[in-house]
Amino acid sequence: MQQDPRMKSQKEMDFFTEYGDVTRYKIVEIIGKGSYGVVCAAIDTHTGEKVAIKKITNIFEHTSDAVRILREVKLLRLLRHPDIVEIKRIMLPPSRRDFKDIYVVFELMDSDLHQVIKANDDLTSDHHRFFLYQMLRALKYMHTANVYHRDLKPKNILANANCKLKICDLGLARVAFNDAPTTIFWTDYVATRWYRAPELCGSFFSKYTPAIDIWSIGCIFAEVLIGKPLFPGKSVVHQLDLITDLLGTPSADTISGVRNEKARRYLLGMRKKQPVPFAEKFPNIDPVALQLLQKLVAFDPKDRPTAEEALADPYFKGLSKVEREPSCQPISKLEFEFERRRLTKEDIRELIFREILEYYPHLLKDYIAGNEGINFAYPSAVGQFRKQFTYLEENGGQSGPVIPPQRKHASLPRQARKSCRTSSTF
Repeated sequence: MQQDPRMKSQKEMDFFTEYGDVTRYKIVEIIGKGSYGVVCAAIDTHTGEKVAIKKITNIFEHTSDAVRILREVKLLRLLRHPDIVEIKRIMLPPSRRDFKDIYVVFELMDSDLHQVIKANDDLTSDHHRFFLYQMLRALKYMHTANVYHRDLKPKNILANANCKLKICDLGLARVAFNDAPTTIFWTDYVATRWYRAPELCGSFFSKYTPAIDIWSIGCIFAEVLIGKPLFPGKSVVHQLDLITDLLGTPSADTISGVRNEKARRYLLGMRKKQPVPFAEKFPNIDPVALQLLQKLVAFDPKDRPTAEEALADPYFKGLSKVEREPSCQPISKLEFEFERRRLTKEDIRELIFREILEYYPHLLKDYIAGNEGINFAYPSAVGQFRKQFTYLEENGGQSGPVIPPQRKHASLPRQARKSCRTSSTF
């Protein structure tokens, strides 16, 4: 019996399991694996567009991980900007209450900035400037929305062959609301050490300001300029040594802003160091670029410019245009009310499901109206394939043509369904 051409390859079936959009995407290759799951490159057969699909497995196994996923998908929906990676859609799960995995469809990027720096030792001054411009433009948008990324590093900056950059991985990002206390404490791990602002060194319980992201961008920019990490510390102490070797010993007043007591004592007891001129440390680098770099990695966060101020620096003359550097409306507190209460796994599942429905307006309308039905289950494409083949096998001996049961597409709008009712192939 000839195989139905609509059947997917085994690797596609294994990847998508029971999800309705299995018919929409053709997997090209696996491009990444991690503790969260798998990322594959695929083609959207509806649009012809290349996409990246991130399969995140067992998301409710640990509540903290589930909240992080919820936070990231929500922020990426709210922060629509050319320099921030875009979620195209999140696949609709087969059941509202029983799903364990989610499939997030992103625009496909070629690489990340870590790989770009590693593979290219011939980046020009134009590359340097355009890279920093895009990173600061994204940061301006995020910071005006009162969002702090908190984990900026080259691997979290996606890149294309045309030099386009996009910030990604907002799982550790946080929103600071205007009515919150001046000192906001977030207790989880933040930022890879090499890109972590000195005021956070050794601290897992710290006050955050937008200046922490500016420091990280400064470290990334330096890495773009010199082709290697600026402060590759092996420990907190080594990190502080490397920073002060270049910037000099900070004043006692600045040291008082370092919240970790051990790090603060270490800095206070440190021998006096003089700052090294950047032109001496980084010969053959554009002096205007170095002047801006020195501002971005100022030890005292109060001395670092905002992203908006940095974009107005002479370094970007001829490139920077205010109309191409939009701000964002501050994010509503209602979007993140879940951060203020204790959540069960069922609560988080419902919140993630609600977030998924943002990509299916016709279903969201029903959901909000309370018309979603008892279990809001949608038949999966894999399940439909199985039903069709079972039907064919059971009815194969009958006279006349055998018409398999009509397939249903999980995300097909109602008006489209009406026009397709006479088709046996949909």
